Amino acid sequence: MGGILDIGVSALLSFQHSLNTTGHNIANSDTEGYSRQRTLLATHTPQLRGVGWIGSGVKVVGVERLSDQFIATQVRSAQSVSSQLQTFAEHAERLDNVLADPNIGLDPAIQNFFDALQVMADDPASTASRQVVLSEAGSLVSRFHDLDRQFSDARVQLNQEMESLTDEINSLAQSIGRVNQNIVEAIGAAGGADPNDLLDQRDVLLGELSKRVDITIVPQDDGAWNVFIGKGQALVMGSNVATLGTQPDPADVSQHNILFTDSVGSRVVTDQLSGGEIGGLLDFRDQILDPAQNQLGLVAIGVSDRLNSQQQLGLDLDGNLGIAIFSTPSITPFPHSDNVSAVAVSAAVVDSGNLTASDYRLESDGGDLYTLTRLNDGQTFAINTGGAYPYTSTEIDGMTIGITGAATQGDRFYIQPTRTGASQITLKIDNPRFLAAAGPVRINSALNADTGNPNTGSGALTQPTVTTTANLPLAAPITLEWRADVNNDGTADDPGFRITGGPGGTIAYDPATDNTGRSYTFAAYGNMSFTVSGVPAEGDRYLIEHNGSGQGDNRNALAMAAIQQQNTLLGDTSGVAETATLQETYGQMVSDIGSKTRQAKVNSEASNGLLERHQTTLSSVAGVNLDEEAANLIRFQQAYQASAQVIAVANTLFDTLIGAVRR
Repeated sequence: MGGILDIGVSALLSFQHSLNTTGHNIANSDTEGYSRQRTLLATHTPQLRGVGWIGSGVKVVGVERLSDQFIATQVRSAQSVSSQLQTFAEHAERLDNVLADPNIGLDPAIQNFFDALQVMADDPASTASRQVVLSEAGSLVSRFHDLDRQFSDARVQLNQEMESLTDEINSLAQSIGRVNQNIVEAIGAAGGADPNDLLDQRDVLLGELSKRVDITIVPQDDGAWNVFIGKGQALVMGSNVATLGTQPDPADVSQHNILFTDSVGSRVVTDQLSGGEIGGLLDFRDQILDPAQNQLGLVAIGVSDRLNSQQQLGLDLDGNLGIAIFSTPSITPFPHSDNVSAVAVSAAVVDSGNLTASDYRLESDGGDLYTLTRLNDGQTFAINTGGAYPYTSTEIDGMTIGITGAATQGDRFYIQPTRTGASQITLKIDNPRFLAAAGPVRINSALNADTGNPNTGSGALTQPTVTTTANLPLAAPITLEWRADVNNDGTADDPGFRITGGPGGTIAYDPATDNTGRSYTFAAYGNMSFTVSGVPAEGDRYLIEHNGSGQGDNRNALAMAAIQQQNTLLGDTSGVAETATLQETYGQMVSDIGSKTRQAKVNSEASNGLLERHQTTLSSVAGVNLDEEAANLIRFQQAYQASAQVIAVANTLFDTLIGAVRR
């Protein structure tokens, strides 16, 4: 009876294992990352008898873990993309809400300031209207500071999140290294059998790691998995683990770089990482935070430059040339911490209209040649000092570069022309009388040189405009006297004005052909421009003089108010004129952030859908179906009971045989 008894016992033990496995599946149906298992059965080696090969029962050959590594890899990849897009969208949306809020955004403050300038232009002698201009100017400055603080706070938060993420990655990597070691030991102890629950544990850790950063898996023959991040950085090699950390960027201490440290040493890998929450943070910084803060600073520099320039071309209520309304933001290049030489680099804005919202890198070849790279598009500019130091370059993208001497090859400097513009701008005046609403010069009709009476002709001169303060205010009036023979040489075809004072000489003006208007410029006197029209009478005179008592003059106030509608920013040095107003430049920034935020949200939703589909596919393979397990439980229970019956039959047969022998 030994054969049938052995068969029954083998079946009993095998189905007991199957019941245990089914119970294990049911118990872990809600365990995260658990992959269902099944007991693998095979026939015992049959025995040769006289009648042939007779079966000898069943045996357990292993416990199989039902999983699909191809699908699991897809899940991890989709998880990395989903986390990246979600992180990017969340940070972008937070910043977009701030910039688009009319109570916080810059556009209403700019509008209120220019509205106040228009009110002052309507009544330039009113102290009250002037005070409103100063109040709105102060509000505009405060708005610049508030928005810049939002960017700075976002940068601080981003640095903190990066530091926290690197700590989480290090913890996960350590755990993966330990599990790798446990798996190798377990496989060795089991003679090659997989420790299924440890494999599930490792998959869970890898899934958590893929949320933080994109990873690549390379299996080893001993059962351990090597984990790589970025562009081939080995984070986990068996049980050996590298670490990540953060450190201030040598080019910009306000932001952090990611440092990778292994047995070889430490190196910066910020530009080599992608995917996961870290990838989302880096994308947010590179695509939104840095460009937006730069463009906000560009608007601040544009406001300061254009308003100050026009203010300084006018006269205040005391008859003095205007002083700056706003401070002028400066540029401070950063030398790289690895620089060898002591060369200093400076930069200055010379034309705010040609500035870009990009950062720049200046690098030395070790001689007289420097290369300036515009980092947002990689455009390079060669600067050849010719060995003459200190050296100042010609204008490049609205700025000049100053260099004190030849640097060592590879020395680098980083230049952020507009990054701190919004934080640096301040209000320079606090007295409303200092607002220069009047033009610096005026033209009045004088008495006719021949009759001593008022001019009798229909000649008219427009009030002059100036673009510089050269030789202003005028020390003495400039007189224009019209003569049919301006040179007094008996020639009838040279009519014009004799000039007394100022540039002297004559200017041609023939009423027969020029009466609809002819423009003139006195370049040496503020680049003064005016237009003459009509038909002057012989000897009619006009005075160009200092506008010291022009309290009711609003020409410069109108010119300042007109800046709102002028294209003053986003030009370039290749001959393209400025293409955007101050508000349009800010609007472009808000629109760009809004567009990128919307796109990121759409992409995030799509990636979440793809992730859910991959997870569903994996769950259909590896997930526990309680209905199926319940059916298996009944099936294995019945098989177990049947096996017990086989043993009972063997026992009955044995008892019968013993009884027959006794008789």
